Amino acid sequence: MDKQRTFLVNGMHCAGCAAAVERAVKALPVKDVYVNFASGRLNFVSADGIPADAEVISAVKKAGFRAELPPAALTPVKEESLKKDVFLLISALCFTVLLMVICMGHIPANAQLNGAMQLLCLLPVLWAGRGFFLRGFPALFRGAPNMDSLISCGSAAGIIYSVILMIIHPGSHLYFDSAAMIISLIMLGKLLEKRSRRSASSAIRQLLELTPPESHLVRDGKEVDVPSADLLPGDVVRIRPGEKIPADGVIIEGGGFVNESMLTGEELPASRSVGDKVCGGTLNVDGSLLVKVTTTGQSSILGQIVKLIDDAQNTRPPVAALADKVSGIFVWIIFSVALVTAVAWWIGGSGAQALHFSLSVLVVACPCALGLATPIALISGIGRGARNGILIKNGSALENAAKLQQLVFDKTGTLTAGMPMVKLVKSSGLVSADELLQFAASAECFSEHPLARAVVSGAEERSLPLLKDVGGFTSLAGKGITVEISGKLWCFGNAALMREYAVEIPGSSGELSGLTLIYIARNGEYAGVIGIGDIIRPEAYQAVKELKDMGIGCYMLTGDNHAAAAAVAEKLALDGFKAGLLPQEKVAALQSLRNGITGMVGDGINDAPALAASDLGIAIGSGSDIALESADVVLLRSDLSEVVQMVKLSKATFRVIRQNLFWAFFYNICGIPLAAGVIYLLGGAALDPAFCAGAMACSSLTVVLNALRLRFFRG
Repeated sequence: MDKQRTFLVNGMHCAGCAAAVERAVKALPVKDVYVNFASGRLNFVSADGIPADAEVISAVKKAGFRAELPPAALTPVKEESLKKDVFLLISALCFTVLLMVICMGHIPANAQLNGAMQLLCLLPVLWAGRGFFLRGFPALFRGAPNMDSLISCGSAAGIIYSVILMIIHPGSHLYFDSAAMIISLIMLGKLLEKRSRRSASSAIRQLLELTPPESHLVRDGKEVDVPSADLLPGDVVRIRPGEKIPADGVIIEGGGFVNESMLTGEELPASRSVGDKVCGGTLNVDGSLLVKVTTTGQSSILGQIVKLIDDAQNTRPPVAALADKVSGIFVWIIFSVALVTAVAWWIGGSGAQALHFSLSVLVVACPCALGLATPIALISGIGRGARNGILIKNGSALENAAKLQQLVFDKTGTLTAGMPMVKLVKSSGLVSADELLQFAASAECFSEHPLARAVVSGAEERSLPLLKDVGGFTSLAGKGITVEISGKLWCFGNAALMREYAVEIPGSSGELSGLTLIYIARNGEYAGVIGIGDIIRPEAYQAVKELKDMGIGCYMLTGDNHAAAAAVAEKLALDGFKAGLLPQEKVAALQSLRNGITGMVGDGINDAPALAASDLGIAIGSGSDIALESADVVLLRSDLSEVVQMVKLSKATFRVIRQNLFWAFFYNICGIPLAAGVIYLLGGAALDPAFCAGAMACSSLTVVLNALRLRFFRG
């Protein structure tokens, strides 16, 4: 069976690096390889002949990078300090300024001494930017050049040419200042880019930091502080007021209020007492709790959420396919253009012009903008959604949500509150209305269906005791149940069940309109009906209206009767509905409604087949009930307005991706010809290599900053 594998890759600095790693890993028995330069992740699916971890690590090492398995424990990601980068940048900038003063002021006046002082000032800059050369030239020699190769080759060409001029033609214009400016400006751009990428990927880090580093483990009546990562199922921990709960568990002593906003979005703390479940990462507001740990690490609810977000941020959406293909060969294209530029200007101009324009081409090109355009937007958008309780599982789901044309809702528990109650009990005369409800509750107490619970609650409200002599319980999926009470066969269910037992149902009256009906028969004879009603979620009205305003058709599929479904559809002004559907029939009904990209919204459990069959499955529910397997999007809050927020966020993220891709392609398509001397040929000024380097740094930074806008998305 195919298996998803993930590795951390260190040492990547541009999209060319990611492409080199992809090519190296594709030589192994794998498929669907994707290297995310923005997050430093290698994802692939193992094919036949699963490669060993050592094989993957070796293949990445041969490509010039370091791969390692991600940590098994649920711990905050260690981030590389930027202090060293800042120190090196300041050093480079200081000596670059000094070099330019010497160059522009011709201090000293002696040409050879002036050149020597320029070279002397350049050396500290080369030391500060030595990473470009240490990474760029080896990558070029391996046949997998990257952005560092462009910078190192361009800078080295300018330096070597200048040294030759110093010896042969003292007093000629030198390019030491251009080389220093190129290195310094790109170092500045890379530092800002790295800080921005860290900011964009903060969602997972913030979630991981919800788990306290230490826990109060209770053993033999004594408390011992241990790392939370060392907790095991069965351990008992003490959580004092104001402390975070370290792992999923069950309260075995104490009680109080727990703030679960990290899961539900509800700021009001929920009351929790002995026997209640609590989730790791939530906050104990007051009261001392003794909790028995049930789940830890990646198996916990928080761990599953973190993994889901991490996987989503490291997927390749269809829209990125072209950019990724171009990134893989981009550097070779630039080297070719630079070579053609150098030859053309050498023949038609001079050696100085050939160096000037070819150097400009090498440093103006920006493969990073192409490589970052999609992943950095995904990281920002999916991270923003996670903070709002919207978990988008992959890039394809994000793209489908942005292009959504139809949305199909389940009724009970989705459009309605999911808390049905008995509104009407109508007897045919075989037994009294109270007896009818009593018999129904005695039978339905064996079922977990929401309608069954409503019947039992209705009997409890009327103080009707449950009967003891109930047996032969049989559940008929999508139809109802049959039981034996006092030796008689009772049927409780919908019209389909009545037809199956040849029970004739009398014509319905207006009082039954809009209610979900449970028909009742005794030994094949109609005994009465129980009408159950549910309330429409208050936010459903606005949610449906906003979705329709966005041009998304809204429909409903339900197993409820036609009258009850029609009442809900009319109140919400839905575009259509289908009622009386068995669970397996919802898939066919969904296919018949499909007209374009179609999403399905359900509770993620009963609607799993329809969620999986749709273009976009959206599970709505609490954190402990989410259906991670069948849905593409999981909404942690039971709030339909989050569906609207999810669609808006997806559209905003996809819009940013398109903007980034446009900018990256536009910049390179325009910048490279201009750097090659097109403006100069038309009578304009020649672009300075230092200006080109600054433009390149700004290009990738612009893409990152544009994506960072998603962190402040409000909908």
